Amino acid sequence: MFKYRECKIDDCDIWIELNREFMASEIQDNELWGGADTASDEQFRDTFMSGLDTPERARFLLFEDDGSAVGFANLMIIYSVWTHGLACIVDDLYLREGVRGKGYGRKAMTYVEEYAKTIGCKRIQFQSEVTNPDAENFYRAIGYIPADMKFYVKYF
Repeated sequence: MFKYRECKIDDCDIWIELNREFMASEIQDNELWGGADTASDEQFRDTFMSGLDTPERARFLLFEDDGSAVGFANLMIIYSVWTHGLACIVDDLYLREGVRGKGYGRKAMTYVEEYAKTIGCKRIQFQSEVTNPDAENFYRAIGYIPADMKFYVKYF
C-alpha cells in the first residue's frame, strides 16, 4: 500500500540515497545547481538534521510502498504576503522509476496537498525544469497551471 509519513532521524540514510538518485536523474546543468550532486554524505546529513530541527522552515516526507521507501518530497514552508499566511514550496518530489506508472505520482501530490493544508498552508507552489516535459504533462493533468516566470539563482 502506498502511503506517506514525515521523515524521522532514522530515515537519514534512505533520504540521502533517494536524493542522490533524484539528482543523478535530474541534474543536467551542474553550474545551475551549484554542484549539489557532488555534496558529501556529511553535507546531506547536516542538511537533513537541520531540516528536522527547523520544522517551521523545512519538512521532509517519505513515500512508502508496502513498507519500502520509494520516494520523497522536500518541502519548504514560507510566510507569503500574497496569501497572507503560510505557503508550501515543493522543493523536490521524487519517486523511484520502478513505482512510476501506478498512479503514485498523483497520490504523492495529493498527500503533499493534504499535508500542506494540515500545517496551515494556504498555497502550494513549485518549479519544474523546462527540460522535463513529462513533469509538465503530469502537473497539468492534475490541475496545476504553469506561471511563466524566470527563476534566478546566485550561490554564495
